[in-house]
Amino acid sequence: MISAPGKVLWIGNYSVVFGGISHVIAINKRVRCEVKNSDSFIFETTYGTFKDKGNALIESVLQVMREKYGSIPPIYVKLYNDKEFQINGKKTGLGSSSAATVALTACIYYYLFKRLDKDEIYKISQKANYIRQKGIGSGFDIAAAVYGSIVYRRFKDIEKVDSEIEPLKIGNYEMILGFIGESFDTVNSVSKFVEKSNDEEFKTVMKYIDEENIMAIKLLKLGKIDEACEHVRLARKYLNSLAERVVGIKIENEKIRKLIEIAENNSALIALSPGAGGESVFAIGDDLTKVKEEWKKENVIVIDLKEDEGLRIDS
Repeated sequence: MISAPGKVLWIGNYSVVFGGISHVIAINKRVRCEVKNSDSFIFETTYGTFKDKGNALIESVLQVMREKYGSIPPIYVKLYNDKEFQINGKKTGLGSSSAATVALTACIYYYLFKRLDKDEIYKISQKANYIRQKGIGSGFDIAAAVYGSIVYRRFKDIEKVDSEIEPLKIGNYEMILGFIGESFDTVNSVSKFVEKSNDEEFKTVMKYIDEENIMAIKLLKLGKIDEACEHVRLARKYLNSLAERVVGIKIENEKIRKLIEIAENNSALIALSPGAGGESVFAIGDDLTKVKEEWKKENVIVIDLKEDEGLRIDS
């Protein structure tokens, strides 16, 4: 059995798509994959059983692997998500698709070559993800699913997959995700940002955002997470302003802003809506007991998270 972790992007939301620096945390919610010989291609997943066709994620992985290695013998695959990736039929935004892409790629790769080459699996997974998302996105979630918690800048060339990756764990802090019960259309939201990316004001504000994020990561490397959070918070203010004034969308509604305020008034170092935003709030702190209590009063589903490693063989 091979597994890959989900993620939380807390530094570099949206700006990572445009070449900005980011920090993404690998978390202890995982997608697990097993493979064995078969007479035909069968993929048993959390979302149903598929036979070669019918699932875009599976098809994209097979497409890239066949282009690179030729034909693949028929296999029976089990691909299962931890339950926290989906609550009441809605995705929680913890990166199940990317974790599944990496777990599936790694499992087939191991089946073919009897070894794990993380760098090779990473490139295949990025290309498959790029195909599935039709070029939208940055691939930070794929990178975290392979390598764990990292500083990340996206690739400039998908054929070379020339992304910048540097391992960086945040350390022993409590982390929680508050799911507000809404799914968010990440691809559509990112597309709206892309449409405005040639606007001069857009470019200027993105530069300010990246400068704040660079400083945050420098401080994070020094273990100064309190000071880092101040720069993350400022970058978020710039981002929210850019989204509303230039892009014309809201990435934080009143519910999310209220939950952020509750968390930060109850000893969280920082709280924010991670990734593309819209469906949840993420908090980091030394003791988040009070935050959990207050969030639950707001009918929020609280998920406890821990930092985890990247791609691994479980058994």
